[in-house]
Amino acid sequence: MELPQEKSYANIILVGVMGSGKSAVGPLLAHMLGFGFLDTDAEVERMTRKPVARIFMEQGEAGFRDLERKVVARVANARRHVIATGGGAVGDEGSWQELTKHGLVVWLNPPVDEIVRRMAPGPKALQGLIRRPFLDDLADISGLPPGTKGPALQQFMEEKRKRLADRIKALLGQRLERYRQASIVVEPEFELPETTARNIAAQFALLES
Repeated sequence: MELPQEKSYANIILVGVMGSGKSAVGPLLAHMLGFGFLDTDAEVERMTRKPVARIFMEQGEAGFRDLERKVVARVANARRHVIATGGGAVGDEGSWQELTKHGLVVWLNPPVDEIVRRMAPGPKALQGLIRRPFLDDLADISGLPPGTKGPALQQFMEEKRKRLADRIKALLGQRLERYRQASIVVEPEFELPETTARNIAAQFALLES
């Protein structure tokens, strides 16, 4: 995607699949730049007083996207904010047009293996996937007897991580065309969120100069 001609951007828009680090990097980047920070998933939850997973369960993806579109239309009018989007927000044409109207799009694109490492270090972390639509079925560890250790635990986790990697790759493939329209692509691997935020802040400063 060609960079807009103007030298000043109202917002920085973070895009990427779940687990790419948007919610971790966003507040740090906002602090470095003196911007505000907004997370569209958090804003949907605040508006509905329901977690995203429950909205998906009750209204399906279409219902959630309708709510997300309303939130995006509001937050896109903010100025000097870092906005972390849900992984699938880029797939909605209305949301995409609102976000990119005055915002600089930054794609966080760590390797899939790195995302899996972050999201599934062990069985306890797997249970946290229940909060993530599209991954919630992977939270089931009922097939792992309590106290399982050694090769049995390793095999169980390897199978879960493979399924998780396949799911992430599928989601990435569905959204890749949009992600590739980002003005800045950051591919962090084994980096702290602070390092990634500094990298983005440096590139943003160059564009603003």
